[in-house]
Amino acid sequence: MKTALLALMLSACLLAPSDAADKKTPDASDTLRRYADQLGFRIGAGIRPVSWDQDEQGRQILAREFNTTMTMGMMGATEPRGEGQFDFSKMDRTIKFAKEHDMKIWGAALIYRPDSLPEWMRQKMQGRNPRQAFPAGQLDELMKKHIQTVVQHGGDNFYAWGVVNEPLGGKHNPWQFLMGDDEYIAKAFRFAREATRVPLVLNETFGHDGIDKDRANEFFALVKRLKAQGVPIDGVGTEMHLHAHELDPDYLDQFRDFLRRARELDVTVYITEMDVYQGPPGALQNPLEAQRKIYHDVAATCLADSNCKGLTIWDLSDKDTWLVHRKANQIPDAKPDLFDDDYQKKPAYYGVLDALKEAAAARH
Repeated sequence: MKTALLALMLSACLLAPSDAADKKTPDASDTLRRYADQLGFRIGAGIRPVSWDQDEQGRQILAREFNTTMTMGMMGATEPRGEGQFDFSKMDRTIKFAKEHDMKIWGAALIYRPDSLPEWMRQKMQGRNPRQAFPAGQLDELMKKHIQTVVQHGGDNFYAWGVVNEPLGGKHNPWQFLMGDDEYIAKAFRFAREATRVPLVLNETFGHDGIDKDRANEFFALVKRLKAQGVPIDGVGTEMHLHAHELDPDYLDQFRDFLRRARELDVTVYITEMDVYQGPPGALQNPLEAQRKIYHDVAATCLADSNCKGLTIWDLSDKDTWLVHRKANQIPDAKPDLFDDDYQKKPAYYGVLDALKEAAAARH
């Protein structure tokens, strides 16, 4: 009797679907990194330096989901207290983390605008003509020592360096004022090449609604001029700080054209800073779905071109986004990243994950 009853119960279990079977259990190994590693693609993010030590959960997610992270190389970050007085504590913390988790690092902004300079250098320029502050040849030596010391310290822990950041964005003083519009970029890249074989990247931002055509024309004209002079530019970076409610209808075609023009100039492409502001309340009917689709489509477009080598999300989670924390033009309601304030995966996360999965399936 007991045997017959047990058989009947077992048969019922096999025929009737259980509650657990109806629910999709997330695969813990189904991560961005899993598919990026299969593709040899750089997928990255970073944690704000001020919260790094306190953010254990963020560090765990960073190691699980991404195969790259990033650090700043500008003078204000690496040479803060005085000429030749380097402080690599933040960089070394990132290097240690990357080594422990088999990651590589994107080195952002060796040369950037004046507010990236250390206080000692800004004081030297205060109220003075740059030619008085820096006698002939001194600025060259400052640039050379800074760039070469930083990239040599980073070594092969880095997969690429952004040598000059946003050259079209204004006067990169004192470098640009004293050396010339193209010459300061050329010198920076040549100094870097003397010190490293890591790929060297010229990075630019092109607007919130896509890739502005006039700005792209100016940028590629600059790259072409510099390459014609033998300047060792290996790659170009495009920032994609997109606003979902303001996107041009053809923004993906604009990106494809950017990829095409880069290939024609024999330079690789990196999406160096990406986030997607979901728009103010009421601007879109379903802002998180729109955000998901934008992330998916940009990632898929990059992955469809073998010359597009990586994608870095600008800030790991919404609680850290620079759009809220920056000094000017804050967007208090911005939720632009892949993880929410509590580190839960958003639809945007699955947009990037799906793009990586699709690319991996297509190649196998």
